[in-house]
Amino acid sequence: MDPLEAGRLAAAASIGRLADAERRETTAVLSRAFRDNPLNVAVIGGGSARRLAANACGTRALLPVAQTHGEVWVARAAGRVVGGLVSAPPLRYPLPPPAPLARLRCLLGQGWRVAGRWAEVFMALDALHPSEPHWYLGTLGVEPTEQGRGVGTALLRHWLARVDADGADAYLETDRADNLAFYARAGFRLVQETEVLHTRVWCMHRPTRAGRAP
Repeated sequence: MDPLEAGRLAAAASIGRLADAERRETTAVLSRAFRDNPLNVAVIGGGSARRLAANACGTRALLPVAQTHGEVWVARAAGRVVGGLVSAPPLRYPLPPPAPLARLRCLLGQGWRVAGRWAEVFMALDALHPSEPHWYLGTLGVEPTEQGRGVGTALLRHWLARVDADGADAYLETDRADNLAFYARAGFRLVQETEVLHTRVWCMHRPTRAGRAP
């Protein structure tokens, strides 16, 4: 898709906070968006259906917590959700665990092995997390059929306007090498490269742009 067409789609997409009624749709979008990511494959394994089901369990448990203690933004186009972003404000990382019943459902849905491997990933990356106050970008995913059309860029810009208005730094991790240039264009720089479960992960930081208008 040429940049002009991508820009038109991004302009047509509206960005807003996740509504409770959109949780199921957003769960499905994010589950598909991360299905084939390297860490997803390393942690869950199996076929695409298995990874979709496990992703859905985790995302279903995450969204209510993120809505309450963090921020969840979605991109909507043609009356449907096409992307989502989950973040934690300064001093709120890590987000609290889901309610006990939601945790149990997630555990039963994913299985002990997958839950344990996700815990291993979290502990490994948490050890590298900056101690200074910052906004943490935990999740940014776009419906696979809509990727490359500017939806992710629109979500990221909207979120960074919030970050800049707050005068704070931003931090994220990505397990996809092709995301490095995407985030670099938004001002992130690579600060750490690590390996978790034989999968490369890049940690990126964006310094504060205090006073920049959203």
